[in-house]
Amino acid sequence: MQACSGIRPERTPIFDLLLNDAVISHFAGQGFDGVDDEEISIRAISNALDGSRHIAVPDIEGRTWTDEQGNVHIADRWTEWIQQHALNTSDEWCVWIKRDIDRLEAQGTPDANEVKSALSRQQCLNERLNGTAFIHCTPSTAINDMLFGRHIGLAMFSYLWADERPLILRWMRAIEMSQRRYIEATAHASTSNLAMIYSDVAFKQHTMFSRSMFQAFGFFDDVAAICDICHGKGLQVIFHSDGDIMDIADDLVAAGIDGLNPLEKAAGMDIYGLRRRYPQLILVGGVDVTHLLREGTPDDIRQETRRMIRELGSEGRLLIGSSTEVSNHVPLSNYLAFRDAALEG
Repeated sequence: MQACSGIRPERTPIFDLLLNDAVISHFAGQGFDGVDDEEISIRAISNALDGSRHIAVPDIEGRTWTDEQGNVHIADRWTEWIQQHALNTSDEWCVWIKRDIDRLEAQGTPDANEVKSALSRQQCLNERLNGTAFIHCTPSTAINDMLFGRHIGLAMFSYLWADERPLILRWMRAIEMSQRRYIEATAHASTSNLAMIYSDVAFKQHTMFSRSMFQAFGFFDDVAAICDICHGKGLQVIFHSDGDIMDIADDLVAAGIDGLNPLEKAAGMDIYGLRRRYPQLILVGGVDVTHLLREGTPDDIRQETRRMIRELGSEGRLLIGSSTEVSNHVPLSNYLAFRDAALEG
């Protein structure tokens, strides 16, 4: 809370996602046993991190299942993929979207029991994390929900944007209203001072859409509305997108975001340049996991970690961590070198 409010704390908080067997085993004191893997992951997070936004547990590699939409998924240890899509033509998607709009528009506001239940779950998780902060409220932008939550993908979205624009815009507005309901249920300043907008809208070196297209489908208005609601509930808002989002950074700041994550260096995000340009932003992540944490020496990692804290955290507003997540590609010795350097400052 001190770091997020611009007060330099005793040391810079470590914020990350742990999807690494060796790291989790080291900080949990045991490896995954298939009995209560969530508890092992929570123990590792509480011992290794000051903050996180996701409790990850490994899956059974090769496991398949079918979701409600009919897509067939296949699991890797720490991720999943769609092996077979249920909807493959524009006509099939239009029929499904119309049904989804009807369902979303029929939703009511969350009642008192839903809000109380969400708060209770958050309080319980906070107790299990034993002081490690957790971001519970993680709304999605409509475009992010379409692409990844509802699995329409960029190609089909592009076709329907060209051919069925009124339908797509109505779908976006319905998803946005659904996300507002989610925020009403999950935004509780008593359990977390932060919210995080999920919105992967960029590749390496450029965004997925032009700025004018973002404006056309109301993306910045969507972000602004999320910020307004969360701010009204006492939460600061971190915007999350992998890739290079510098082309729209000014628009995001104007929409009201309080911070950025994960600051992917390998995609072109310059965390030092961001601090100079937006001194008021909370910077979350930033330590290059594509090359430095994966392939660098412990000395190189310690040196960069110290530099980042020295140059970026002098007035708080830095939650240091990997530039995406600590995956199995990161050697334990490298992660420990980063963490030890972070604990020094």
